[in-house]
Amino acid sequence: MSARCEVFCVGNAVADVLARPVERLASPGTNQGLDEVALSPGGNSVNTGIALARLGIPVAVAAPVGDDRLGQMIREATRAGGVNDANVVTLPGRRTSVSVILVQKSGERRILHFRGANEEFSDCHLKWELAEGAKVFFYASAFALPSFDGPPLERAMARAKRMGCLTALNPCWDIQGRWLPLIRSALVHTDFIFPNLDEGLKLTGETQAPVMAAHLQKLGVKTVVVKLGCDGCYVAGPEGAFTSPGFRVDPVDTTGAGDCFVAGFLAAICRKVGLQQAARWANAAGALCTTGMGGADSAPTRLQMEGFLERQ
Repeated sequence: MSARCEVFCVGNAVADVLARPVERLASPGTNQGLDEVALSPGGNSVNTGIALARLGIPVAVAAPVGDDRLGQMIREATRAGGVNDANVVTLPGRRTSVSVILVQKSGERRILHFRGANEEFSDCHLKWELAEGAKVFFYASAFALPSFDGPPLERAMARAKRMGCLTALNPCWDIQGRWLPLIRSALVHTDFIFPNLDEGLKLTGETQAPVMAAHLQKLGVKTVVVKLGCDGCYVAGPEGAFTSPGFRVDPVDTTGAGDCFVAGFLAAICRKVGLQQAARWANAAGALCTTGMGGADSAPTRLQMEGFLERQ
């Protein structure tokens, strides 16, 4: 079957309910006002998929939704975002995952999460024909899909490599505290990994990005990209390492910034422009995402990002 995408993006799908600003919660029985509320498509795979599509990269998303109105909303938003949704699967009898995101004035947020349909999604749900000819197989949600992590993840990454794809992995926060043992076997099949500093600490026990990267490379990862927030990123690959500075913006909401960062990086990889440019694209996409509410809804277009980079 002919290629349907350049990136096959696998992971969770979430309906995000965002409220801003919330510095603290009111006492029980009282009320407090909000300046802004939004309902938007979310989850790592959906955010990254829509962000890639906005950057001009053909992408297919594989993710689960429930048999409910929120699931239909995510499916419609994904399709409207220019993403191939043929592998967005509806799991009968399950409800769509939901995150209630309380955003502070600084843009930082607290998240209340209901896992829902994401509990059951695994490699058996993948439509591998969509990955035929793809440049990148991206697992967006390590530690967020309990039925996918572990042996199914290793199988999927190994199969993607056999198909000729570059492979990429994004770790989420592991609320069960399992961390490295759960994904270690998949790392030998991983070309790119994208932890932030907190995740890198949990995965390696190290506090400095260069040492984190060296640790993960010893486990088999080819290129490690450590996200440093507004300070940019640290990249360690086969040809050396460097730090790429971030871009200063006035943040509104940091939800999905990491997903847009990865989208910028993978878009550059698809266009074969080199790691230095990939890091710059990633930093720009992540920064621009924070200037609006929601991850997918605030993902920049290619024109917006190119204009932003020209002005820097």
